[in-house]
Amino acid sequence: MTFQLRLYQSLLFLLAAVPCGIPYRWDPNPVFPSELAAFFFCILITLAGVLVPSERDTRCTPPWSSLMWLGFCGVIGLQAVFLPHGYATERVYPLVYALGAAGAGWSLARAIAVFGVTPLLNMFAWGLLAGAIFNSGIAVPQIVQLIQEGPRLIFGNIGQKNMYGHYLAWGLASAAYLVTQKDELPKPVFWLVSLWLALSLAFCGSRSPLLYAGAWLALGLLVWWRGQDSLRQFGRALSIAAGLIILMQFAAPMVNELLQALLKAKNEVPTGLDRLDSNGSRRLVEWQKAWLVFQQYPVLGTGWGSYAVHSNALQVRPEFAIVSESVLFTHAHNSVLNLMAETGLLGTGVIVLGLAGVLWSAVRRWAEPGVMFALALLSVSLLHSLVEYPLWYFHFLGPFALMLVFAQSSAPRWPIPAMAARFGWALWGGAGLALCFLGGKIYLEIYPIMDPAGDEKLNASRIERLEGMRQNPLIDYYAEHALSNYIVASRSEIDWKLAILRKQNAIRPYPGQMTDQAVMEALLGNQAVAHDLMRRAAFAYPESFDYYYQTLDGFKEPNVRALLVDVDEARDFFNAKLDFKIKRELPSEAHAASSASTAAKAD
Repeated sequence: MTFQLRLYQSLLFLLAAVPCGIPYRWDPNPVFPSELAAFFFCILITLAGVLVPSERDTRCTPPWSSLMWLGFCGVIGLQAVFLPHGYATERVYPLVYALGAAGAGWSLARAIAVFGVTPLLNMFAWGLLAGAIFNSGIAVPQIVQLIQEGPRLIFGNIGQKNMYGHYLAWGLASAAYLVTQKDELPKPVFWLVSLWLALSLAFCGSRSPLLYAGAWLALGLLVWWRGQDSLRQFGRALSIAAGLIILMQFAAPMVNELLQALLKAKNEVPTGLDRLDSNGSRRLVEWQKAWLVFQQYPVLGTGWGSYAVHSNALQVRPEFAIVSESVLFTHAHNSVLNLMAETGLLGTGVIVLGLAGVLWSAVRRWAEPGVMFALALLSVSLLHSLVEYPLWYFHFLGPFALMLVFAQSSAPRWPIPAMAARFGWALWGGAGLALCFLGGKIYLEIYPIMDPAGDEKLNASRIERLEGMRQNPLIDYYAEHALSNYIVASRSEIDWKLAILRKQNAIRPYPGQMTDQAVMEALLGNQAVAHDLMRRAAFAYPESFDYYYQTLDGFKEPNVRALLVDVDEARDFFNAKLDFKIKRELPSEAHAASSASTAAKAD
């Protein structure tokens, strides 16, 4: 069984370390390479269960956390039956990801039963620590660039500073655990690594690590006080890690001064503590919107992935519009509220009850160091989920699903033979590998053609290829989103254009697509729809006012010109309520500016 154990350990290490180290960021989903890698390793972990030997009478039931993911699949299935939804993509991906989490969790539970938890958990922790150190090293040139050239984000290879802070916190907790394990991490190395990761957490600029430190301090001091032997050691190490996170928030300015002197620059790297006075009011707005949406659709929600259109529609309300931010909020920035809005009480209940069961099991097994380590990791993800949505990305969801298994050993007492479980793992593993291959192939095909080129013949060829992808359930939304980038509002091919834009704006309304649809709806005489779209666009995306005016001023038709009223209303609102002033260029001025820009490019 040595080979099977080494295989599990290798896969756990790779899942924890590799996906968050992938640097590629391409549209239509910039983090898809990382998600695909994490899903691939979870599928391999599932398949590894097939190789674990078992006696004829061995029973192998899935852990409660895997049943939670399967229950969530059932909710998505009900939504597919009872709720209208334009794209298969918005049903397929949550199903596939939930199945990926369930299969890997079940296989890991079987491996723990056979090999014991310690060798598997230790290797998982090493993967998180290695990945965190690697990403913090990648961030060093980013910090230097910020100090020399001015503001930019610090995110390693992860692509987003708050996700980067989340991952570094996983690594820091792993260091606190490994130093308490015999022959794993020497104490001097622990201090060196912990100081470095705590400083890196300060320099990422995320405020969430302060939440993690508070949770770790409470957990660490408790088990330090009440625990025995290695658990007491872990409590002390976790408390030290929490203290270092807080300490480095105050020490970072001194490091800033040293770096500025060495680099002969004046820019500072802001810490999370420096950003505490940032109001974060748009999050409060989205939380209120999500609650309003939930009240309208309390049982089954509005459908997975559909929050964005409701958020956009509610932004016209003055109390929301005054909190201006020209981006599409596809998520409520609170995962519980987002689940409530999109899946109602049914979907939220499945997830919340499942997580509550895991946490209750962890509390009952508080005397085990591995369980408390898993709880420290889970606290990072759960706290971050209250202000963002890290678990919507599989390179965070996959490891999180395994952390749930490490925290909970119990399972229902169902008479499922191990042979049947192995057959299920093999079946799902084969399907999962096929999905990995197809997903990677399609992604490589679509990312180069998301936006139009300067060559009409080339664009015609790209449109033809995208047309062929529209029926593929793995890519249909992204294919039509790419097609919408090729659309120019006009009377030509208006039915084809509107068929795409109506579906796009019914799920994720962006300013260009909304404006194009509004113009063509007006050309067809659908004035009420056109005004609603234009008004929503103007109130949700105030940074696009120049685009609105330039587009509408390009048409002489009265129905289209009438849409200027909606843009003017939004402009007057923002000019009266906010500090900045939005000016309108006259058509002749806009044309002159455009001509000057074109001439400059030609020169």
